[in-house]
Amino acid sequence: MGAYYCSRVWQVKAGASPREVEHLASSGMVEMLRWMPGVKQVVLVQLTANEPSRYLLVLTFVNQAAYTYWRQVEEEAPDYWERFASIQLHWEQLCVLVEEYAGEILLNVELEQNGAQ
Repeated sequence: MGAYYCSRVWQVKAGASPREVEHLASSGMVEMLRWMPGVKQVVLVQLTANEPSRYLLVLTFVNQAAYTYWRQVEEEAPDYWERFASIQLHWEQLCVLVEEYAGEILLNVELEQNGAQ
């Protein structure tokens, strides 16, 4: 079983600052995800083609079990994980979830370009 991914598209709410979203992701969210077992990578992409106030958040897990554990913590956060719940609440005050996808990676190929910089 290979890496498992969760991709979420978030829309910044009216009146919220995209810079605040970016700061929260790079500080509070990364802080929480560092101690979560099985989280390998966090990627935040600003989607500028159609909606400059939308972000794609991609979390990479070592496997589906790590993803399942993270979802459990996410659901239990208000009751058991005070710091995580605080960050999660702040995030949801700034953004609304538009779409979510989760699944196992099937193809991951790095293409090296000769002479490209």
